[in-house]
Amino acid sequence: MNRKPEGTLLLFAAAGIISTFFLDFAEAKPNRILSGLKLGSFKFLGIYAGILVLVFAVVIVSSVLRDGKIRHMISGMAASAGIAVLLLSVGPMAGLAIPAGTSPRITISSGIYITLLCLYIILGTSMRRLKGHRTLKLVLAAVAALPALFAVASGSYSDLSIMKEYQVKKSQFAGNLETHLFLSFGSTLAAAVIAMPFGYLAYKKPTLEGKIMTPMAFFETIPTLSLFGILMVPLGYLGTIGIFKAIGVSGIGWAPAFIALTLYGLLPIARNTLAGFKNVDAGVVEAAEGMGMGKGRVLWRIELPLAFPVIFAGIRVALVQAIGGAVLAGLVGGGGLGSFVFLGLAEASSDLVLLGVIPIVLMTLTGDSLMKAAVKRLEIGGAV
Repeated sequence: MNRKPEGTLLLFAAAGIISTFFLDFAEAKPNRILSGLKLGSFKFLGIYAGILVLVFAVVIVSSVLRDGKIRHMISGMAASAGIAVLLLSVGPMAGLAIPAGTSPRITISSGIYITLLCLYIILGTSMRRLKGHRTLKLVLAAVAALPALFAVASGSYSDLSIMKEYQVKKSQFAGNLETHLFLSFGSTLAAAVIAMPFGYLAYKKPTLEGKIMTPMAFFETIPTLSLFGILMVPLGYLGTIGIFKAIGVSGIGWAPAFIALTLYGLLPIARNTLAGFKNVDAGVVEAAEGMGMGKGRVLWRIELPLAFPVIFAGIRVALVQAIGGAVLAGLVGGGGLGSFVFLGLAEASSDLVLLGVIPIVLMTLTGDSLMKAAVKRLEIGGAV
């Protein structure tokens, strides 16, 4: 029995109420650049804004309940319902906000993003602190995630400015998304292939640890754009040589971005590889050797499986770092979702910026959550 109020629930429920009452939820603009009529939550969403206030009120009341289990069940269900209401109501209400005979752009404003953030934090806090109830957690997660997919698939968001930007850039979006995934996952894989052997070498030969880790740490100190500039000259030269020219290596484009992201991923993976092998119980290794296992078998059958959860945690850090860093590829002609971000900044189009930013945020959150779950599963497997 937990008798203390849940501070996180109180804080973000209060923030959600403030956001609902005082921040703009949408803006009806005559075009993608000019300012337009700002709409508060009640003017834009009508009765649905009242439901959001009720949801946050329920969370505040539940946060002071003595029974922690009931507290988090109620707050989680309320937050999940609030997310569904908000995501499903935005599209239809955007259509109603457009005056008859006109075609302004309905741009989502900060109030909706902040309110959604508060609801997701409340939901995440409740799910994390609610022990057991796996089925309930899956239902809450589905209720919070599926409405957005349904709204997009059904065309409910078609009146939103960001969807109009998507329709204009649709032919480019898939290619830039593919490039962003290639830069992020490809560079992380390349970094893992390079860094893991070096991390293991630093473990086997402690005298080499400084010589291995210091150059990798040095790359982390170089600003991304500066590293792009450093790589332009050698890559420009390599681009004149047969095989490199054939795969599109040049001073600008995907190559400098890919190499820079790979270099940034080396340190977290190598450092975790070293830490992972150091954490392997020496007694287990000695027992395996005493049973007649050779060094190679000990490495592949004993040390690597036990060290891999820590190594994988380093790969997770490198991947999240790469997904965000790949944005800057748009500045050197490397493509990716960063192209929309910088084009939107140049054209003063916030919706075009969001067309690049929102998928990046979703990729980061999804990738981090999946890999975090994989790390936990590996740790449990290793413990067993």
